[in-house]
Amino acid sequence: MEKVELTVSMEPERLDALRYFLAAKNKRTPQKELQRALEELYETYVPAETRAYLDARCRPDRSRRRRPAASKPTQPQKEEAKDGDH
Repeated sequence: MEKVELTVSMEPERLDALRYFLAAKNKRTPQKELQRALEELYETYVPAETRAYLDARCRPDRSRRRRPAASKPTQPQKEEAKDGDH
């Protein structure tokens, strides 16, 4: 499923401080923490039935299986064909 980018604003000094303390404390980033918080909001406010429906829609269709790649003849098979022609 396609993703949409969200934009938030924060003063640069505050963002720098946040980056510093997140990295020092638990090696996290503001982006990772925002992603986690967004997932938490989604799970809190979107009903379970709706989440299940959307999850099923987002999964790749497993009924459409990829065709196997065409097999290439191996070297001995080519030699056999040459020997059979003589």
